[in-house]
Parts: sequence; structure tokens; C-alpha cells
Amino acid sequence: MDEANTFGNTFEKALEYALVKHKGQYRKFSNIPYLWHPISVAKNVEQNKTSKNLELLLTAAILHDTVEDCEEVTIEEIAKIFGYKVAALVDELTSDKDQIEIMGKTEYLKQKMEKMSSYALVLKLSDRLDNIIDIAQRPKEFQEKYTKETIEIIKHLESC
Repeated sequence: MDEANTFGNTFEKALEYALVKHKGQYRKFSNIPYLWHPISVAKNVEQNKTSKNLELLLTAAILHDTVEDCEEVTIEEIAKIFGYKVAALVDELTSDKDQIEIMGKTEYLKQKMEKMSSYALVLKLSDRLDNIIDIAQRPKEFQEKYTKETIEIIKHLESC
């Protein structure tokens, strides 16, 4: 049995967990609390993906950056609290900073996204969509770099 079933509404629990773990974090180049980003990613998923496993997807969307951006959060902790399926998706979405440094971010993401499960890819594309939606509020240099990177990733995925 998936451990998450013992906790009731996993999405609400994930929201509470992310609120605590992302406390004091803000979106890059802004004073917007970071939690708005995972909430927006979850909203993108809800609006664009029909699934019998929507709660799983929404829960993973809320938690997608916790391991990467929050001290002391591990995949093991996510699995213990939210279950293996949520943890597996969060793990797929967590970037390896060492590999990014070796390969470069764009190449790393192209290779990583090419191998993702369909659920993880939906979440990652929803993440990118949220970052593109508010890109006009970012510095011009960041806008150009992020847009170029996203176009290159999408073209690569189309060719797979």
C-alpha cells in the first residue's frame, strides 16, 4: 500500500509541507514568495492534463522543487511522507547540479527530459510554461537565455 494513503488528502498535505520548506524563499529576480511557482505549476497541470492520477500529479507539482531548493529535504523523506509514486516523480524532476556544470544546462535538460516518464515530462513542461508566463518581469539577458534554452529543448523533444 502506498504510504500516502494513510495521510488523507495528499495535495493539501503537500501544500502545507511546501509552505514550510519554501519559507523565506522568493522567485528569482522578484519579491514574490517562491510557493507561488509550484502552485502555478499545479494549476497548469490541472488545466492542461486529464488524468485518473491527477492528485498524484498535483502533489508532485507542489513538491517538484523541494529536494533541489530546500535544505535537508530528501527523496527518502518525500517517499516516507507522500509515498513512493510522488517521490519517484520529484526525483525525476530534481536536477543534478554537478551534471549541469559538466554538460551545460541546456544539454543536460535535453537529455534528462528525453528520458522522463510521461508524468514527469508533463510536470517539467508545466514548470517551464510557468517560467515563460512571467518572463517579461525578468531581466532582458535572462529572458533571452531562458527563451533560447526552452526553444532548443522543445525542438530536441520534437525530434525524439
